[in-house]
Amino acid sequence: MPHSSKAPDAHSHPSRDAAHDASSSALTVLQCGCAMPAETSGERRAVAVDPEAKVRNVKRLRRIEGQVRGLQKMVEEDRYCADILTQIASVHEALRSVGRELMRNHLRHCAASAIRSGPDDAEPMYDEIIDLMYKHSR
Repeated sequence: MPHSSKAPDAHSHPSRDAAHDASSSALTVLQCGCAMPAETSGERRAVAVDPEAKVRNVKRLRRIEGQVRGLQKMVEEDRYCADILTQIASVHEALRSVGRELMRNHLRHCAASAIRSGPDDAEPMYDEIIDLMYKHSR
């Protein structure tokens, strides 16, 4: 997420401060960066992640991984095409479920933080949300 061109203060960061404010609310969240490159890996990180949502998503993804292995086995065993296609549809729906949960977290934390921080961060976030909605509506 692009941030304003204003030089960052050595002791504060708007997105990180927003994540701290979110973590002090009734909902406990894990702070994991500020959608800026992580210091060690260079990867972007979420502003905050709801721990329960993370656990649900990891469980779903493990289940999906097993379903995909099952699909591979079905193909290797020359199983009936319609049965394989039905299982593929099931995997697609399971992935959409994870995507909805991630979108909810992104809107609740990352997007909300960017929008609250002002137009320099809000405008790129609006574009990102529109792009995400378009990609996930297909």
